[in-house]
Amino acid sequence: MTQLTFSHGSLRDFLASLAAAEAPQDAVTASGIAAGMGTALLQFITALPKTRSDSLDDRKALSAAATALDEIQEQLLEAVDTETAVKVFAARQMPGGTATERRGREAAMQLALRTAADVPLEVMRLSTHALVQAQIVVTHSLRARAADVELAVALIRAAFDGARSNLEAKLSSLTDVVYAERVVEEIAHLSDETVRTVRAIEVVVKRPSA
Repeated sequence: MTQLTFSHGSLRDFLASLAAAEAPQDAVTASGIAAGMGTALLQFITALPKTRSDSLDDRKALSAAATALDEIQEQLLEAVDTETAVKVFAARQMPGGTATERRGREAAMQLALRTAADVPLEVMRLSTHALVQAQIVVTHSLRARAADVELAVALIRAAFDGARSNLEAKLSSLTDVVYAERVVEEIAHLSDETVRTVRAIEVVVKRPSA
């Protein structure tokens, strides 16, 4: 395995791309990557040979969590690797001289904006799923790894909050009231679930050793 350092080209290129004003990457990309980093930390913990009690139950739970985290990681990569910015740009370039053309342009814009809203919503969903797996990991992994779990949770929680802020800002541009209301309800549901899960993880982390 090639060692990754801070001078590694791909890492530098990614950070430069994220910082560039003209780049299509934005806060949603950063949120997805933050969630991916937190998920990767959890994957690392599930692969360690030692568990909380060295029991078969621990190993089974961590193995199942590892499988779930692998899937979450793949879906996070898919969520941030979209052509949303290109679709919005293309819709803005459609002709709008006649009333029919303007209606077509607006319909295309709304479709693009809805697609753009779906991405941060998916990052929120995946972040919530990752936190559920984090609760399993912290329950069955070595107590000495609690700090690693806390860091993973902080990254995933930051990803969730960043995606939520981005999504809420997009909702005002949508004319589909039914869709917007459904998204608002899901934001509330995911936010509540995230808070409950993080609190449950904190209880396990702070619980004194037996």
